[in-house]
Amino acid sequence: MNKILSVFFVILVSNSLFAQNTNGKVYFLRSDVFPPLAGAYIVFIDGTVVSRLNNKRFSIHNVTPGAHVVSSQILGNKPGKKVDKDKKQIEAGKTYYIQVFYKHGLFFNELKTKEIDENSAKKLLPSLKQVKN
Repeated sequence: MNKILSVFFVILVSNSLFAQNTNGKVYFLRSDVFPPLAGAYIVFIDGTVVSRLNNKRFSIHNVTPGAHVVSSQILGNKPGKKVDKDKKQIEAGKTYYIQVFYKHGLFFNELKTKEIDENSAKKLLPSLKQVKN
């Protein structure tokens, strides 16, 4: 019985290690606290909700390699037509840091996403709490 459990454990661990290397890792970071009443920023990958980020939060996602569309908004479970959408090319084994922020404009305000480098992300991460989805 112990041998069977040992073999099962080795297979389970090797499969999880293999899966991590075949996907890219994407961090979504929300470091701003404005607007306080707006609630969570809803983050989408390819039109599917992957996270709801409140103030000072981040989330981590394993994403299959290839082209993906990233977007965010404040309300709704589907991205709106006028939502800012960014195309990202995800590579296996690489880590991407995407900051979600509120952009103030003269006539309108909108939620934006932008990729930041690892050094900038490492400065932000200690002040943020992880959201487990």
